Amino acid sequence: HPRETQKKFSAYTPKALIYFAAKYNLPVIEDAKDLDAFDVVFFSLHCFRDFYLVARMAHHKRKGQEWIAGGNACATPASVGWVMDYVYVGDCRGSFARIVAGEREMPGMYDPRYPDRSVRYVDEDITPEPLTASEIEVSKGCPRRCLFCVHPWRHRYQEAPQEAVEEFIRTRPGKGVGLVSNSGDDVSYDGALADLLTKTGKTNMIVSNSIQGLTEEVVSQRKREMLLGAEGMSERLRWIVNKPISREMLREKIDLCLRHGRQIRTVYQLNLPGEEARDFDELEGDVAFFRERYKSGSWSLPFIPNQPSAHTPFQWVVPRYSIPMLDRVMEFRKSLFGSNKTGLALYSPAPLGPRKWFAQVIAEWLPITPAVADAVERIPERADVPTMVSALASRGVKLPAAFLVRERDTVFPWSNIVTTGDDADKWKRFDGMTRKLASRRFQGE
Repeated sequence: HPRETQKKFSAYTPKALIYFAAKYNLPVIEDAKDLDAFDVVFFSLHCFRDFYLVARMAHHKRKGQEWIAGGNACATPASVGWVMDYVYVGDCRGSFARIVAGEREMPGMYDPRYPDRSVRYVDEDITPEPLTASEIEVSKGCPRRCLFCVHPWRHRYQEAPQEAVEEFIRTRPGKGVGLVSNSGDDVSYDGALADLLTKTGKTNMIVSNSIQGLTEEVVSQRKREMLLGAEGMSERLRWIVNKPISREMLREKIDLCLRHGRQIRTVYQLNLPGEEARDFDELEGDVAFFRERYKSGSWSLPFIPNQPSAHTPFQWVVPRYSIPMLDRVMEFRKSLFGSNKTGLALYSPAPLGPRKWFAQVIAEWLPITPAVADAVERIPERADVPTMVSALASRGVKLPAAFLVRERDTVFPWSNIVTTGDDADKWKRFDGMTRKLASRRFQGE
């Protein structure tokens, strides 16, 4: 592996791949043609795009060779079970040595020969062992329970021992450290870490904050870009997904960051349930407010198409992709070009288009074989979900009926994978959202 010699990896290389390769002295394969030299191959599948990469290299698997997958995307293991001999589901730091030693019958191991057998998602206790030479996991899970997010529904919220994290900061060479956490300000000792970083002259290179947790002290101590998950374009959309951030609070926190000269990135979602043009009107109003207020600064506004995720309350949400809303986002994006020449520098990257988004969505529902991957490449690039479902069916790939009609008792392709996190009653949360959608408050009456 060329980058292995240089100890350099892409920013998008799964951390698990780097971690396990280094800890167990395993070679990292970059060219699929080199797979033949190994009897056992481990795949770190970080996202659903990786399922399509596996489909493209499946013909390299030789007779007698064992393929084993793990990683964040493997909570829906049937999608790669057609080519894998085993799929490990959940956290693997405490189990990987046993797998390398040849153990296969163990908690978290999905065996495609028994596709309906129940498998419990492994939610390990957090460990203070560093992930890399410069990164350590400070917390896992999330106490906030946003309905669309995988973190609170697959993992308990846990924090690493404070003394171990502080020792890591003190002893790492260089000025940059990575304190891995879903939201740093949720960590009970975050203030102490901020003080230690200032005292040692170091910077946390991985900064993600809850909007509610931003304070004058937090923002003044941060040196990196501030990443804020606004998610809903409007206050009412944030309310229905259990992210109760008022418009007033959002403006207050953005103002706080810009006033301190911080670069900010506010992440929004497209296609949330109940989304309408008036929701984007509110977002545009917020942007106009700050363009008038600030004549310098930097603000990035990426839009991510919502992907209803397995093992969350959103697994009952029928996926949708609004072409009119995509067009509006693209027009908004164009309106920001050149903003740095006249005042506040604003940037919005192009969101993922319908076909690429749809490819990721169906990767939880179908085995992603070479035939399926070929069919996906031939569906329209710009179309709504029913049109893409029909286009796929015309090429011999049929999605289950439940893909477009989901009920409380729907049996999902991942229903045999058991997750609990901090709250096992996902349906109750989804049902609460549907009642909010029908409420007078949401309708604006």
